[in-house]
Amino acid sequence: MPTFTGQIIILYLLLSLAVIAVFILFIRAIKGRRRPRRERSEMSFVVDTFHELVAKLKEKERELEVLRRKAEERAEDVESYSDNIIQSVPSGVVSLDNDLRITKMNTAAALFLRCRPEDVIGKPYSEVFRSPLKEAVEKRERIERAEYLYEGVSGERRWIGLTTSPLKNRQGDVIGRILVFTDLTELKSLENQIRLRQWLSSIGEISLGIAHELRNPMAVISGYARLLSKKGGSGPEVEAILKEIRVMDRIITDFLSFARPITPGIQEIRIKELIEKTAQSLLKEREDIELQIQLEDHVIRSDEVLLRQAFSNLLRNGIEAMPGGGTLKVTGGPEGDHFIVNITDTGGGIAEEIRDKVFLPFYTTREKGTGLGLSVVQKNITLLGGSIHLESSGGGTTFSVKLPLNP
Repeated sequence: MPTFTGQIIILYLLLSLAVIAVFILFIRAIKGRRRPRRERSEMSFVVDTFHELVAKLKEKERELEVLRRKAEERAEDVESYSDNIIQSVPSGVVSLDNDLRITKMNTAAALFLRCRPEDVIGKPYSEVFRSPLKEAVEKRERIERAEYLYEGVSGERRWIGLTTSPLKNRQGDVIGRILVFTDLTELKSLENQIRLRQWLSSIGEISLGIAHELRNPMAVISGYARLLSKKGGSGPEVEAILKEIRVMDRIITDFLSFARPITPGIQEIRIKELIEKTAQSLLKEREDIELQIQLEDHVIRSDEVLLRQAFSNLLRNGIEAMPGGGTLKVTGGPEGDHFIVNITDTGGGIAEEIRDKVFLPFYTTREKGTGLGLSVVQKNITLLGGSIHLESSGGGTTFSVKLPLNP
């Protein structure tokens, strides 16, 4: 069968023949209606030929219409297939024209940027992107899998892997830019947990020996102080020595708890009951704090001792953050294969410059703190296959714990 272009050429030829035939008929008609029989036969031949050409012309028109519809359907199928692929990939894909106006955006990109594609198509990049995507587009340079920390419209920070390149047509002409980015936040969190486990393992081996060595001379000092006290030397100096010994002993106990290797004992735990009992025990002497627990009653498989220690430290941290009273709120429930627990206080919040340090061992901003409370929390939660992160502002702090339902 002739190609689509060949069909068009044949159509033009038939149209030309038809025009010529009509012109001949017109000339013959002008010269007179009375013609010899021979000329009338010629005229009939011409008329028959004309009708035959018109019939073929209509047939070719129908064939061309069928070909046109098939070509349009094929183009729509190709475009739909390409669009389905782009919409289905988990990475964000955004295309821009040469004026850096957005021409296309897939579902993953819209979810990440917290917008609707129909609201941003045609808009300039500066109205949609924030740093560092904004600067990456401005440079018009090719970027190969760079990693950036992206802050969304609501202030949340997420890690992204970004690739940018020129967008070209079939002729190789640059018609815009294309951005492909992937959310690396969970991957970064897993990497940090792996590094933390390796670091804890290394520091634990060294710390256990140091802690035991410190306790030996402390025991001697404590013994001599008690001996002096029994011999009548129970003055303020001896009491000060004994007080400091007790403080140092508590620090070493916490340190040993933090550094000692632990093998979790997995069992079924009613997470809401565990948190309720822990919170009520800690709030016995704090009538100025209102406890709100909106937690789904759910059973998870985990280590009760490690969880109780972790949530006890988190709840105590929230209570101590509200010296003048406030509200301690616990919410959460199952999400997929995990159980989420959010512990929120209404204290003064954590300063932005120290938020990345609160889980470090021995880092504390409190006068009598050991700096191991939140470190133990992170160690226990990580050991149980979970993760923890915080969000804080001037109106309070929220610690979000993510635990596997069945580790």
